[in-house]
Amino acid sequence: MAAGGLQMIGSMSKDMYQIMDEIKEGIQYVFQTRNPLTLVISGSGHCALEAALVNVLEPGDSFLVGANGIWGQRAVDIGERIGARVHPMTKDPGGHYTLQEVEEGLAQHKPVLLFLTHGESSTGVLQPLDGFGELCHRYKCLLLVDSVASLGGTPLYMDRQGKGGL
Repeated sequence: MAAGGLQMIGSMSKDMYQIMDEIKEGIQYVFQTRNPLTLVISGSGHCALEAALVNVLEPGDSFLVGANGIWGQRAVDIGERIGARVHPMTKDPGGHYTLQEVEEGLAQHKPVLLFLTHGESSTGVLQPLDGFGELCHRYKCLLLVDSVASLGGTPLYMDRQGKGGL
């Protein structure tokens, strides 16, 4: 009740900027990054995925997707709606991707973006991530990782693992 009587904080006020800076610092810690462009998406995991993809992909871009569950398939669907040339690497439920498999896809399709799901909630797969950032850098490709189901439950090192987006 008492909180309902307090004055609202304006979205452009000094207090709001301070709150957002504190949230940003917390997210940087959880993601293990020093990237100053760390931000919060006020929405679902699907909302964040779509926001990331529509801001990176353009029509005609090559997009390599690890499609081993519902979240990879959603990335495929969004990429197709954007007009990207989507190249799904399909796996049966329960499978994860090796560095060799992904390197073959990178060499063949020369994508601007690789999407992998770290914790695929529809199948229970935890995708190993070590080495994928370096691999993407070699092929001049960004790495976008969906960590909605795994963040906080298993270590993620955004900077050390070379992720472009999480």
